[in-house]
Amino acid sequence: MKSSAFYQTIGFKLAMWYTALLILFAVLLLVSVNLAMWQARRDIPRVIIAGAGQQPAEVAVIVGDKYREYLRNYTLIGFGGLVVLGGVGGYFLSRQMLRPIDKVTTLAADISTTNLKQRINYQGPDDEMKRLADTFDDMLGRLERSFDSQKQFIQDASHELRTPIAITRTNIELLEMEKKPTAKDYQHMMEVLKLSIERMNRLNDKLLWLSRDSHQPAENVVVDMAALMHEVVMEFEQSARSNQVELTLEPPAGELPVRGDSLALKQAVSNLVDNSIRYNRPGGKVEVFAQKKAGKLVIKVKDDGPGIARKEQDKIFDRFYRVDKSRSRQKGGSGLGLAIVKEIVTGHGGSIAVSSATGKGSTFSISLPLASSR
Repeated sequence: MKSSAFYQTIGFKLAMWYTALLILFAVLLLVSVNLAMWQARRDIPRVIIAGAGQQPAEVAVIVGDKYREYLRNYTLIGFGGLVVLGGVGGYFLSRQMLRPIDKVTTLAADISTTNLKQRINYQGPDDEMKRLADTFDDMLGRLERSFDSQKQFIQDASHELRTPIAITRTNIELLEMEKKPTAKDYQHMMEVLKLSIERMNRLNDKLLWLSRDSHQPAENVVVDMAALMHEVVMEFEQSARSNQVELTLEPPAGELPVRGDSLALKQAVSNLVDNSIRYNRPGGKVEVFAQKKAGKLVIKVKDDGPGIARKEQDKIFDRFYRVDKSRSRQKGGSGLGLAIVKEIVTGHGGSIAVSSATGKGSTFSISLPLASSR
């Protein structure tokens, strides 16, 4: 803490106040003693005159009693004055110092989920009170952002569920309008219902995964990412052919050990490959390859699709965000795939990045710490 900041702290101010009280007490004590002595010197001659004819010892006792009487009286007066001044001064000082706490208490009592925009905005020296008020304001800001994010999350989830529900309802109503529905009509209806249910089920699984309190790996084992990448590419070969996309894997040299959850890591790589195939162009390519770099494993998924504008690249890992919203919904996308990839990768101590330009494709890079051994 800087010395200038220390002089502004409440602890320093209280120390100065207590020191001032001690000095005041000492001054009042000295004044009281001196007043008592001064008053006693004025009255001693009268006491001696009044005690004429008495023994010197008796006169000395009378004089000593008089000194003690004055000393006691003036000391009590000084002590009483000190108590009054200390109490009044301490009250006003504490009121001044605790005023921000009263404001925090009043504000906290008024806060609800509908008025999180209120702030203390304490103006004063950089002491404990200001730091408390600033911390409280920061907490309110985090709460406001959290509630806004939760509200947006619920709205987006409801919107995503509305699409398959609307498709299902429309097809049912069309079938009801048919006077004599055929077996082919019912077959078509079952296919539509199956696709809608699968879409809602996928969305439900993603929402459940994202709503977990912790995204740390469920298991901690050494995973050979080379074998995992090979499995993912094999599983998506049919999807790539269906979308008229060429999917290739550049075989990495040797094993690529990463410690973590094999299922979660496979899901992360699968989401990237799935996105690159789904949003590619007919006749496009998706390349999957990996390399070791400075103790890290870097997995890259490269496509030559439409690309992503620079202004969109910071947002694509947000939940429910889509670069092309209408196109994404037509392809059954939920806007959660990349958000899940980011959660998985960061949970494994890694990072994810994208390099892209409009019309020139995209390259997604996952960086994970390599495991030392099995």
